[in-house]
Order: sequence, then structure tokens, then C-alpha cells
Amino acid sequence: MDQTKYAELFRTESREHLAELDDALLALEARDASRNTAAIDAAHISTLFRNTHSIKGMAGAMGYRVVERIAHALESLLDDLRSGQAIDVTVLTLLFDGSDAMRGAIDDASNGRATHESDTLRTVLQRLTEAQSRDVDLDGGAPLCAAIGVGAMLLTDDPAVPAAEENSTLEIDVRLTHDCPLKGVRALLILGRINAVATVHALSPLQHTWQDESFDGRFSVILTTTATADEVEATVRAAGDVLRVTSRVPEPATSRGAGEALRTVRIDLRRLDTLLELVGELVITRDRLLRVADAAVEQGANRAIARAAHDTARLISTLQDEVLQARMVPIGQVFDRFPRLVRDIARDLHKDVEFVTEGREIELDRSLLDAIGEPILHLLRNALDHGLEDAATRRSANKPPRGQLILRAARDRGAVVIQVEDDGRGIDRSTILTRARSQGILSADVTRLDDDQLLHVLAHPGFSTAHAVTSISGRGVGVDVVSTRVRALGGSLTLETLEGLGTAFTLRLPVTLAITRALLVQVGDGIYAIPAAQIVEALQFEPDTKVAPPEHGIVQRPARETVRVRGETLPVLRLRDRFDCGPNENDSFVTVVEISGRRTAVVVDALIGQQDVVVKRFDAPREGAPWFSGATVLGDGTPSLIVDLSSLC
Repeated sequence: MDQTKYAELFRTESREHLAELDDALLALEARDASRNTAAIDAAHISTLFRNTHSIKGMAGAMGYRVVERIAHALESLLDDLRSGQAIDVTVLTLLFDGSDAMRGAIDDASNGRATHESDTLRTVLQRLTEAQSRDVDLDGGAPLCAAIGVGAMLLTDDPAVPAAEENSTLEIDVRLTHDCPLKGVRALLILGRINAVATVHALSPLQHTWQDESFDGRFSVILTTTATADEVEATVRAAGDVLRVTSRVPEPATSRGAGEALRTVRIDLRRLDTLLELVGELVITRDRLLRVADAAVEQGANRAIARAAHDTARLISTLQDEVLQARMVPIGQVFDRFPRLVRDIARDLHKDVEFVTEGREIELDRSLLDAIGEPILHLLRNALDHGLEDAATRRSANKPPRGQLILRAARDRGAVVIQVEDDGRGIDRSTILTRARSQGILSADVTRLDDDQLLHVLAHPGFSTAHAVTSISGRGVGVDVVSTRVRALGGSLTLETLEGLGTAFTLRLPVTLAITRALLVQVGDGIYAIPAAQIVEALQFEPDTKVAPPEHGIVQRPARETVRVRGETLPVLRLRDRFDCGPNENDSFVTVVEISGRRTAVVVDALIGQQDVVVKRFDAPREGAPWFSGATVLGDGTPSLIVDLSSLC
């Protein structure tokens, strides 16, 4: 079998099983041993056994013997636990270590890095063997697979099938078990066994669909054979993971269609990336086409040209939406990797922590999903090391001995908000202020820090209050890495903390990095794009008096210019001043934006209009101001910078 063809599928499905293993192990560890939890324990052990057995079966089908061996050893221990062996700390530790060893073996095998047992793996295997009430023996069963190819023969150890007096035509219906791993591979295995005793004439669904996600393990084979129906059925069952197999004589007029309609297919992410890039270019071309078509109509051209252009634009917009939707995946795929990590770090720090995740169903573009894992990891590590106290400290502060760490996600208009919150000691502002002064980050005249200033100090490269460098923190790179990465993704990072009560870091990210809706504004001689997801409303003011309709008006104050919008006083940000474009007596447009719950009135020269823009990477000059998160190309071919409001407001 060409293992490289199925290695990624094996790795993906194995990770799903490993995630369920971690969940069950964490649940077992967190159970209240003082209460009668036998039924709950049995359910968790059943989950562990089922997922370990599935990994073992997949490894056997792929020929990954090292993975198969560690899975078998774990399965044997779990079988003892199902029979009533006590679950104590030693057994739980062994299960965690065995799960880690199996995870490492899976990564090595699927990446083609290792085919032999490491010293660590041998040690874990020995511990598992000693903990079992029976010996580990992988040699008792027949090999699970041999060379499988399209329509190829599969040689087995089955005895020769007695021949019937003449060929007979049969239709075999096969249904694989619900928990069968790698259903497509198992179906190929069964087909190989059938080929050994019969001649196959038709398959339904077609064989090339068996590796699709839509394949549910049901298929039919029309064949001719000299074997009896019972013997063919026995041959199919011998392949394993077969829930049901039936045979019948097909009707003479039986004909098969092209198989079941596909619902989903696996596709290389690089193809989606390429498709998205092409759609992005189509969006730019669409805007240019509409501009040219409308101008041609104004000059007397046939209106059919404009209608055709607008129909094309509508189709491109639909295509854009479908491609973006195809890239969306639940954020739970990232969240699932953290419960085990939090547990391990908390144990190393001797802290009792309850970890809670919320909003796992929130969807995010796959490219963003891959990028946010590291920032979240840094925030979790900082919360565990610096934020949450140990049990004794919490008791002395009249707090529950178990700390709580929450990782949540939610949708907020056109953005995704991710929050890491703990109920720990909070951040000591005086300590941060003193350290920041000593490191020259703040001047001596700064006497207090609000949340924004505090975040600015914490995100300063190299800043740290840790007294020693450990494997968890102490090098001053945590918040700096988070801030830099989030800004690079076009998002923002905010901080809220109360001393003695806890800390919350909030990441606000766009749903997708590729194409976004933006308001085009003019500032000086340039056209800039402001992300529409951050805009509340746009207002026009009278240029002479700087006064809007009765409910609006700009108020000059000594500290900072403000504006009243619908009874609310907002700080004013003049982009002309920030971009050093010089004064302008006609800046009569205000765009109200909201960043992390705070509103600001952004004054611009003119409003151009809204449109979808294709986000391009923008590398700012080395000592340049970090005011832009990206760039785009407008419909007329001119470039435009995308304003990073979080760095300005």
C-alpha cells in the first residue's frame, strides 16, 4: 500500500481520537473519588478503550507497527480496568504517559521519521506490561493488511475456498461498523479479499469515492465466483470491522448508477489558498469592470453592457462568499489542544486549576486558525504562571482553592473575539510601574498606569517581572509575541485587570484575512481603507461651523478635542494630523469607530464609499509608524493602505 496517500488521513483521524482520549483522561482525573462514580468511570474507560482500539486498528491497516504496539499495550491495561482493576494515581499517570507516547509514535510514523521503538517508548511499554494482569502479545493475529491497489489482489492466510461446480453471480452488500477507522482503507481491504475468491464486475458507490468524507462504510459488489454465498460472506467478515454482510442473486435487469451523491470531499488547503487568491483578483477586476461599464453607459454606450457587467459582478460576489465559507472551520479545532496542556503546566506549578472553554462552535478562516494557536498558548501560560495562585495562597485570600481559567470565543459583528480570563491575583500595577521605570520604558513622571498603558508596558519587547527563567516563562516574550502576532493578523489586543480578582486578555480578530469589507476615505491626497467591521456610523458636519445637526457637535476642550454624537461625548482623532498632511478647513466628515468597546470619532476629508477589498501584506518601513495593517488595490488600479485603528485610537 502506498502509505503516503493515506498518512495525512491517518494523522487527522488519530488526532481526533487522541483529543477524545485527553478529554476522558482529564475527566477521570477530575472526578470526585469520595463519591460513587463507578458508572461515570466505566463510561470514560469505555471511551478510552474505544478510541485506543480505533487507533490500533488504523495503525495496523497502515503498517505502523510501533503505534500498533503501544496502542495494544494501552488497550490491554484498559481492558483490565474495564474488568474492575482500581484506578489510582499511579494508573492515571501511566495512562497519561502512554497516551503521550502513542501521540509521539503517531507523529513519527505518519511523518515517516521512525520505524523502531525509542528508549522512552520501550520504558512506557515496560511499565504498561508490568501493570497488566496478562502479557502483551501482538503476534497472535493475522496481518491486517498487505499491498492494496485499485482492483489489486490481496494475498491472505485464509484457507483455500472450496470450489463450486460452476460460476454464480452474486450481489454482496457490506456495512462497516460505525466506529471503523479509515473506512476507505478497510473497504479496499475487503475488496482485495473478494478479488482473491471472485471476479468483481461492478461497485456501488464507485471505488474512487471511498476516500471521501461522505463515504459511510456502505457499499455493494456484483461478482461472479465458484464459491458459495456463505463462503464469500465469511471471507468479507474475516477482513474485520464488518457490521453486516448479506448476499443475494441480482435481478437480470439490475443496473447501477454512478453511486451516491457526494456531500463532502477532502481537498488540499493549498488549492483553497490558490482559489482564494484567484477570487481576490476577480474582486479587483469586478470593481474595475463596473467602473468602466458605468462610465461607458454615461458616454452613450448600450446599457446591455452595464447589465452584463453587473450580472458578472453578482456572480463573482456569490463565488467569493462560497469560497470564503469553504475555508471556515470551528475554532474548537484549536481549543481542543489546550486542556491537556493546561493540566500538565498546572501540575508542574503545583496549582489546582479548572479549565473551561466556551464558544468552540464559532467559525474562523483556516489561515487564521493556524495563526492564533501560539498567541493563545502564551496567554494561557502567563495566566497559569503569573496570574493564578496556588491553593494555599488562594485560601489565605478567602478565595476557592481551585483557580479558574476560561478560554472563550464569540462573534461580534464582523469579528471574532477570543478571551483568556483567570480569577487569579491580577496584575500589580505598582510593581509593573517600578520595573518599567527601571528599564527606561516609562519616564519618572508617570505615577499610575491605566489598562492601556499597562498593556503597552507588558507588550514591550523583553519586558518581564519574573525573577527566574523557567520552562514556562521568564524571558519577557509572552505578551510581546501575542501583541505582534495579533496586529499582524489585523486584530487588536486589550487588557482588563483588577488586583486580587483576576485578569482578562481579549483578542479581536477579523473572520478572514483575505477579503474584507472596508470604507474608503480620503485624507489629504491619499485614499485609505477603514475596516467596516469597526465602523458604527459615518456623519457629515457643516464645514464652516464644525457643527452637525442639533444632536451632534464638536466641543473644544483643553485636554483633548471631543465630539458629541447622539448625546455621547467621544474623543476626536484627526487622521490629517496623525498622517502629517497639514491643516484642512474642510474636514467635515466624522466616522464613529468602536475598538474593544471604546468609541472614537475619526475625522477625515471625504467619504468615498464601501467596497470589498483584497488584503495584501504590508511591510512598514523599519522606523515607520505602525498605523497600517495591510494594503489593497482599488478598482482603478491604485494602491491603498488599510488603517489599523487599534494603533491609532
